[in-house]
Amino acid sequence: MENSNPEKIAVIAGGSGLIGSTLIPLLISNGFRVRLLTRYPERVKVTGSVEILKWDGKPGSHLKDMLDGTQVVINLAGYNIATLWTKRNRRRITDSRVLPTRAIAKAINECANPPKVLIQASAVGIYPYNSDIPLNESSPMGKGFLASLVEIWENEALTCSNATRVVLIRTGIVLSDRGGFLPKILKPIKLYLGAVFGKGTQVVPWIHIDDHVRAIMFLIEHPSASGAYNLTAPARNTLSEIAERIAEILKRPLLFGIPAVILRLLPGNMAAETLLANQQVVPQRLLELGFKWHFGELDSALSNLLNRNTDNKFLP
Repeated sequence: MENSNPEKIAVIAGGSGLIGSTLIPLLISNGFRVRLLTRYPERVKVTGSVEILKWDGKPGSHLKDMLDGTQVVINLAGYNIATLWTKRNRRRITDSRVLPTRAIAKAINECANPPKVLIQASAVGIYPYNSDIPLNESSPMGKGFLASLVEIWENEALTCSNATRVVLIRTGIVLSDRGGFLPKILKPIKLYLGAVFGKGTQVVPWIHIDDHVRAIMFLIEHPSASGAYNLTAPARNTLSEIAERIAEILKRPLLFGIPAVILRLLPGNMAAETLLANQQVVPQRLLELGFKWHFGELDSALSNLLNRNTDNKFLP
């Protein structure tokens, strides 16, 4: 694990997903050598200055060795939340976030030369899921499964705040052409089956994938940054506005609405806390720190994502 320039090593847990796979090239271009911690090294396909290491998400001396002397640890580990919230899946969602975070924080506390900063994944789900007022990093937490989960998740990361700078990235809906929310809403619209959930008036806190990873890099590079940061665009848009703009770009009608009463049949209060959630999240602390969005408005974000694929797979 020795390196002649250890301060330029970035460790990523959960780095094979949508955000991590976009972040890794940015880290490399900024001079970092990346250690990617994963349960399944054989499934990871990356190139460049990336060292792939097997880690089962549990504590141990080997984890401390992986983190000791590095500059940054980025913890993105977590099972996909966009699944039915059965009792079993809620436990999997919780354990996949809380347990690796606990292990990483413990290892950082045990390091002789701890990382300079821990970038810890979090979510805007910590805020009330049905709010008519702007929500910033100082807003009170909400109630429900997501809010309770995020509070526990963040608190686990903060247990190493005496050893390193801890930044909690409270992420909204990440818009990407490679996965996540956007392809899921695009496909039915393209097939003339586009629909909105409920009335569609719910505000959706979103961020372009490029701005998301740029914000992470920005927070790494600002030693004064610590605590919670909302990683969302400064724009305020409803679900209907997003769907209608996509339909307009694709030259498709938006014909359907799925009644809230049907969505509320989903288990675990999932619909209320996700599909129907109304959250006007403001990235106040990023604004105060001087971060500049490349895609801060919905039109520029969607136009970029829907047109930048060489095969134009999203376009008519």
